[in-house]
This record gives sequence, C-alpha cells and structure tokens, in this order.
Amino acid sequence: MDAPWMRPDLPHDVSVNGHLVDGVIRYITAATALCFVVMATILLAASLFHREGRRQAAHTHGTRPGDYLLVVLVAGAVFFGIDVVTLVRSGSDLRNHFWRFPEGDQRAVRVEVTAQQWAWNFRYAGPDGHFNTPDDIVTLNDLRVPVDRPVYLKFHSKDVVHSFYLPNFRTKVDVVPGSETRLWFEAREPGLFEIGCAQHCGVNHYKMRAELRVAAADDFDRWSRAAAVDSTLRYDPADVAAHDGWEWGQ
Repeated sequence: MDAPWMRPDLPHDVSVNGHLVDGVIRYITAATALCFVVMATILLAASLFHREGRRQAAHTHGTRPGDYLLVVLVAGAVFFGIDVVTLVRSGSDLRNHFWRFPEGDQRAVRVEVTAQQWAWNFRYAGPDGHFNTPDDIVTLNDLRVPVDRPVYLKFHSKDVVHSFYLPNFRTKVDVVPGSETRLWFEAREPGLFEIGCAQHCGVNHYKMRAELRVAAADDFDRWSRAAAVDSTLRYDPADVAAHDGWEWGQ
C-alpha cells in the first residue's frame, strides 16, 4: 500500500479509469520528494562538512568540464526520470483508456451537453434512439447515469469557452464555441457527485455547477422511462428554441 504522504487529498475516485490519473500524481509526488530529499541531504552534508573550523570550501565559477558534465547528468536524470516518464505514462493512459470512446458500444448512455452562461443542459435521445425528437429527455444541471455502464458525452457551447469537470472521475474537457468536443466515463458505484466548470466563463462562473446522479441500472431505467413520457407530454413543436439537439455523428 502507498504511504499516506504519497496520496494527495483528492476527491473520492468512483470511475474505472480514475486510478490511472492518481497513479501519475503519486509518481510525480514521490519523484519530486526524492529529489528534495537528495538535495536537502547534499546541502546539509556540505554545511556540516565545511562548517567553521573544518575543511575550507572551494569556490569555482562552474566552468570546468566536470562541472558541465555534472549539470547535464543531474538535469537529464530529473528530465527523463520525471518529465519523460510522466509524459509516456499519461500518453499511454490517454490512448488506451480516456480516448477510447465507446463508439460502437450498445450499452453506452449517450448524452448531448449544451453549455451556456451559466448552466449545463443535458439531452438524452429517449426510447426512439434519435435526438431532437418529442421523447428526448432534457434536464438542466442534472445529469443522471447508471452504474457500470459507459457514459458518452458530446458537447457544444452557446456562447463562450467552458470546461466540463468531474473531480470524482478525474476527467474534464473544454467546451468550445463552434466545435464539438467529447468525453466518456464509467462509474463504479452509485452516489451524488459534483459537476463543475473549470474555465472562467464570466461574472457568474462560480454558479456554473451541476449534479451527477449515479444510480443502479433498474433505478435509472425507471427514471428514463418516466422522464421520456413526461417529455412527450410537454413537447411543443412551436418552441423552436428548445429544439437544440443535433445529429449524433461518429
């Protein structure tokens, strides 16, 4: 088990891939702590060894070939031991997990997300499987998903740049006007979690938060069926502004 000092005080991880992010953070914490200990030990030893009455310290301008070699070796060790390892691990995690979107997974819950100052609009396709139809489920600042199923989100922005942030899932994505961005996650346990905006988006940025409710599969199915019926009853074909769904592309 990791030592307590290697575990930063992060929100409880409830996702299938969150441990990968935590692993990189733990590695950076341990590696930088090791560098600190080494440097502190060298400085302490030098202070004790060259204190008054002991051996006189020799001062140089650091221009000897050996000095340059030492700098290159130390800088290379830090660069390759921390930066390069972190880059390789992060790149591998992104390619093999976070960017492997559940395109063909029939189990995936697909949600269109429209960001605006200062709210998150969520749209589910409903029983017919098509967006922007009368049975679409539309919620405001309330995202509901089932446990143990992939959740696939695609984002548009109505105004400025926002950033969809799930601290308990160790993932986030920018929502950029004129572009479509995407993100996916899978919850390992039910519960109520926070959705935040990680990009300053105006004077009321602090209000741009939502709730993510992860429910058991049966509970989610019951909610989605009832919500689709309610949506059909409330559907107004004349309310063009409410028809902001789009064609789900691959």
